[in-house]
Parts: sequence; structure tokens; C-alpha cells
Amino acid sequence: MSSNNYLIKSINALENLAKDPEDSKIVTDFIFELKMSNLYVPGMDSEDGLIFETLLLDDGNLAYLPLFSSEEEFYKCYGKDSEYEPIENEFEIYAAIAEEENVSGIIIDIESLCFEVPPEIIEIAKEDFSISYDDIPTRSLEEITQAYESDVNGDLLNFIEDDENDEDFEGIMVELSYSSPLNLVVSEEPLDEFAENGVIRASDVGGFSLCTMQDEQSSFAILFTDKDAILKAIPEDDGLHYYGQLTRVSELFEYVLRNDMDGVVINPNGSEFFIPRSEILSQASGIELIAEDASFRNCLEYAFIL
Repeated sequence: MSSNNYLIKSINALENLAKDPEDSKIVTDFIFELKMSNLYVPGMDSEDGLIFETLLLDDGNLAYLPLFSSEEEFYKCYGKDSEYEPIENEFEIYAAIAEEENVSGIIIDIESLCFEVPPEIIEIAKEDFSISYDDIPTRSLEEITQAYESDVNGDLLNFIEDDENDEDFEGIMVELSYSSPLNLVVSEEPLDEFAENGVIRASDVGGFSLCTMQDEQSSFAILFTDKDAILKAIPEDDGLHYYGQLTRVSELFEYVLRNDMDGVVINPNGSEFFIPRSEILSQASGIELIAEDASFRNCLEYAFIL
């Protein structure tokens, strides 16, 4: 269930443009928060397919597509007994819907913020800047296993262990680009029976769940330099089951942004290094968050018994 707290913060920050119109970073941050948001739209099923409601404003002369940052905001407008239900999608889909429905604009949280997204920002946010890597062959399972088992992240570990680098976020992005860090996968049920030679395929278990750190106020994705760092971070006797995985840092960063998380922690319970969301967002060029070997893009299909 999305909360989109960072999108709301970026909308509120736009008010500062009146005080400092040269601060283009506020607009840039808002655009990328919008691109990474999952918002709710009022919709209902019909014989003709899914129908989205538009609202008539300005004495019924202008139609707008209403979007909501949370289910709570949706129900403020529609109530629990409405024929419409909150349907969650990425903003790019809503931009396309607004174009198809020929509405005058998009409004977010009409009962509270009542923020109208400027048309020029809708045009930018709906653009797909991603690069297709379909013509680049993916790695074999043997190559992915070798990369997972190899100890090649010594430079990354040395970097985060040096206290002088605590806030060198440009430097950590460079180190991550030349490293092969690991994920931690968590499951309520043991997955060992699905393993073949210590490898578990996502397709055999219905997908993997990423292990994260969270409390009542914050949530973080986690990365590891090696298997020893993973073992230090695994809780004892919590009834869950953990597995290692070679990660794609760019996809992990996108996961953080799309799920309204606060950042990434490398090697929790060890030589911790914190990358805040603001730094991840600043890396979001819309093309690639960091430079990575595209041939390893299938590595998330596998997890390994620790």
C-alpha cells in the first residue's frame, strides 16, 4: 500500500520556488518523485473494461483526472460506499490515460493538497528514458554463481570502512558501479527443498521477497559486500529463512524510490554505510542510476543457500 510521503514533501517544496525561482533542483526532484510514485485513481469494472472517473471543475467546464497519494486520501473524496475503487498504478500510466481521455489536467489529493500537475511536467514525466538491453545476451547460471561466490568487493568494503568517506556519496556510486554486491532474500517458509546444487530459481518458488530494515518511522533496503557481512546481519531464531543473491544495484535503487523508502544501508551490523534517498534520487537520470554490466540483468532470478 503506497503512502507517497516523499512525493507529498516534494509538492510542498514547490512553494519555495516563489522565494527562490532559480532553485531548479526542487522541480527536478518533484519530477522524479512523480515518475517513481504509485498513485490511486478512481476506477470500476464494466462490460467495456475498466472505467476511470474524471471530475468536472470550474462550474463543469473543465474535466480533470483525480489521483490520490493514499487510499486514505481516496476515501476522503469518495467514501467507503462509492461505486469506484482505488486502483494503483505508476504515474506514466495516468499521463497516458489523461491524454486518451482528453482531460484538462491531473489533480493530486483534491480534498487536501488539491495540487494540479503542470502540463509541461506531465509531458516530461510520461517519457520513457530507459535503454533497451534486449540485444545484450544475459549471463549463464554458472557465470552468475561464480560472480556470487567470488570475493571481488574488497575495494567497496575498504571504502565504507574508511570514516572519511561517510558522506562521499559520489564516491560510493563509483564503487558500486565496479562491484558485485549481494542481496538478502527472506522467506517465511524454507526454500531449501527447491534448491538444485545450492541454487533456487524464482520461478520455482513464486518469486523472492527482499529483506529490508524498518521501524515505525523509517524503512531501508540493504546491501552486502560479501556473505560474511550477510551472516552478521541475519537475526537469530526469528523463524524466518534467509538466502543470498547477487544484486542489481540500479534495480534496488528503483525499488527504494518506488516504495517510498528512506535509503539503503550497506553492511548493517557491521561497517554500516548509509545512502539517503535524496542521494539516490539525485542519481536518477532516468536512464541508469549507476553504471552496471547489463548482461547480469537476469541475476535476480536466482538465490543461493547460505
